Amino acid sequence: MSLYLGALDDDRSILYTLEAMAVSQGWEMHTTTDPEEALSWIREDRLDILLVDYHMPVLSGAEVIRRAREMSGSVVLLVLTVEESTTVAKELLLAGADDFVSKPVRLADFASRIRLHGELARYRRDMRKDAPRKGISEVTLRRVQDLLRKEVVPFDVRAVAAALGLAYPTAHRYLEYLVERGSALRIQEDPEGKPGRPRFRYCRVP
Repeated sequence: MSLYLGALDDDRSILYTLEAMAVSQGWEMHTTTDPEEALSWIREDRLDILLVDYHMPVLSGAEVIRRAREMSGSVVLLVLTVEESTTVAKELLLAGADDFVSKPVRLADFASRIRLHGELARYRRDMRKDAPRKGISEVTLRRVQDLLRKEVVPFDVRAVAAALGLAYPTAHRYLEYLVERGSALRIQEDPEGKPGRPRFRYCRVP
């Protein structure tokens, strides 16, 4: 099952370990020490599961969980913690956490929990009102989004199709879907130029 994971921790060695574990299971993992970057992934609907360290120096793990849950009801939120306090667990569950992953993280536990919660993520994705319409693959959609985010210069449809190995009509369908959803911008080339069918380029939302 294709899964898109994110991890937020102020310890880069833990992030490196989590990424290595995810890659070993065939999952894509984004990592960061910046809470705002992690929240931007949620805002842009880039993740199925986000792992959040409870002890963060600037913005607490509980606050990140709360804000992430306000942005998305479908993303699975897991807390990385050494805490065993029921008070802390209650605080995090009320903030919107789905489960906990104990530190130090072991591969067997990590893999089993991610597989379990991957099923939950898939169920929530299928049930959301704004789930992609028929014919739109989540995996391909995220590939298109990632491509747009990597460049500042807008792409035309042919460039997107060539970069991702898609047919022209397929690339066009995904780009238009992102525009409809507010996740991409459509820019008309030379709007005051020659009459005829307009040409468009697409870029990420600033």
